[in-house]
Amino acid sequence: MTILIVTDNHLFSIAIRTVIRSEDSESLIDETDSLRNAIEYSTRQKFRAMILDASAADAKDVTLLGTFRKQNPETAILVNLGEQTQLMYRFIRAGVAALFSNKSLPEEINEGLRRAEMNVRFVSADIQQQLLSHIVERPVNQKLTKKEEVMADLLVVNKSHQEIAVITGASPKSVGYYKRKIFRKLEVDNIVELAIKLNRVLVNKE
Repeated sequence: MTILIVTDNHLFSIAIRTVIRSEDSESLIDETDSLRNAIEYSTRQKFRAMILDASAADAKDVTLLGTFRKQNPETAILVNLGEQTQLMYRFIRAGVAALFSNKSLPEEINEGLRRAEMNVRFVSADIQQQLLSHIVERPVNQKLTKKEEVMADLLVVNKSHQEIAVITGASPKSVGYYKRKIFRKLEVDNIVELAIKLNRVLVNKE
């Protein structure tokens, strides 16, 4: 496998290389110190996977990450959040293939790389636990009214405001009001985060 590591942390680089080599000594590993450089670098060479250190200078720039993804649709992006696990939603929204943290085990990183080859997403156990705790800590049924719960579920399955209005008997204008209210109550910014908070599968329209 050809792998690009994006980090400006020498110790991170050594640790990741050691983990990869322990599983596959034949992997071709290259490195750059920023996401911006990775974009430029990938015009000359293609990689099956990119491991991004979230602590690198421009790693949190989702616009740059989107540019890289568009330019390299076949490259699976794996992100090590380090201690910054609060960024997990940002990278989930950005469509990365795998998420890790400093608590993740070496075998989880290699499992993420294996799944990347099969285009299957992976989240390490410690981050899965955090995602679940966010759902458990703030029970949705204690925050939303019954009508808001119904509307939230309809939003997650990507019904239009007009469709939701017909189903719930509300006006299309009031659906927008309820949507803002739901987002505020559940402390989410978009439908992806809402689906995660509700522990629902997000339905995308073709």
